Amino acid sequence: MVEEIHMDEKTRELISSEETVEPTPTTGKPLTRRQVLKLAGYSGLSVVALCAVGGNLFDAVDVSAQGTATPAANGRQVYGPNAQGLVVGIPSRCVGCRRCELACTDYNEGVSQPAMSRIKIARNYTFGHQGPQNAYSPHSQGEYGNHLVVQDLCKQCPHPVPCQLACPYGAIEISGPVNARIVNQDKCRGCRTCLQACPWGMTSFNEEAKKATKCHLCSGKPECVQTCPTGALQYIPWQDLTKTSPRRFVVPSYVGTPKDVTDSCAKCH
Repeated sequence: MVEEIHMDEKTRELISSEETVEPTPTTGKPLTRRQVLKLAGYSGLSVVALCAVGGNLFDAVDVSAQGTATPAANGRQVYGPNAQGLVVGIPSRCVGCRRCELACTDYNEGVSQPAMSRIKIARNYTFGHQGPQNAYSPHSQGEYGNHLVVQDLCKQCPHPVPCQLACPYGAIEISGPVNARIVNQDKCRGCRTCLQACPWGMTSFNEEAKKATKCHLCSGKPECVQTCPTGALQYIPWQDLTKTSPRRFVVPSYVGTPKDVTDSCAKCH
């Protein structure tokens, strides 16, 4: 018997097909024409696309010959290359066991603490990603909608990255080997600004260490994907899901952009 998999049109397209791409001269890695044209800003963050320190797009990030990024030696990162991978979920396969949350914190912190996980399952048990206001809508997802458990996952946003540019300490960086957006624990001051800046609420906070944390794709071998017993999580080549994924929060207007970021943008624009 062949299992019928229910997923939204965008996820189905990502898993079943590949978009025509062309290599970029700077990184040597494929970049879709659409990605080049669709670099756009986020509401609540007064930044514009293609900003960089010193007026050069790649001054704020070091890019190796393999197209991976490493934190810049001086200054903060403003612009950086897209991630090379992405974790996506298939809700019709998810049974809500939360093993992925346990695997995430066990791998990263050595503790079993799902509340600190970088993948979010429990908060969608009942209502899906739209919340209780849509519980009885025919378009909602969750126990009282279509009975699916929706996995919330980091989008590994393209530039401008909301959490990265909102951080007043430059603690969120783009780093190899897969260009994941990571929290530099040495720079993080625990101000929680990044938690408010993410429209999908995908930044977590370690209350014991007083540090923020987020998905770093486990260097291209995500623990959550390897642990899932039903194949409800898949690691695929990166695609921009930020334009099609419903947002969980409206970024508060008081979450601004640090002056060093706006100064960098002014040099380009």
